[in-house]
Amino acid sequence: MEFFDVIKHRYSYRGDFTSKQLSEEDINKILKAAIAAPISMNIQTTSYVAITDKHIISKLGDIIKGNGIATAPFVIVLLSENLSGFSSMNFEVENYSAACANILLSVTALGYSSVWTDGILRAKEINDAVRHLLKIPKNKTIRAVLPIGEAKDPHRGEDKDTIDDLVVFNHY
Repeated sequence: MEFFDVIKHRYSYRGDFTSKQLSEEDINKILKAAIAAPISMNIQTTSYVAITDKHIISKLGDIIKGNGIATAPFVIVLLSENLSGFSSMNFEVENYSAACANILLSVTALGYSSVWTDGILRAKEINDAVRHLLKIPKNKTIRAVLPIGEAKDPHRGEDKDTIDDLVVFNHY
């Protein structure tokens, strides 16, 4: 798929997935896309838990209800670490966000679907349960969970706003 077609066709899929497994080659392409994302000041603050074990995915789906997590054949959990650079500035949110965007675009390019799941992770009991299940160290912040697979019921949401709706040129 051509790059701008990938951007146009990417959408947030919140449904169940088919049982089709991702190939090891596709999993590696997705992970390489994540790692290739821009990072501020070359300080790698993002790391990943790549989950293919159905038992673990099922337990994760019990913790985080919805968004197809329980039926996904592959899940990536994005983590960040508070590492400071120039003038004690930290760019962990920007870094993980860039990686997440690369993952979502690569997923679309390979013909799969996903959704950026993060808000529910702000609930302490859910965050703690995910941390315990995946044995995530305390120095890592759980940022997002991305279920990935072939959509069982593919559909697109509403069209995005237009340039005229969101952009002004030269001044506001």
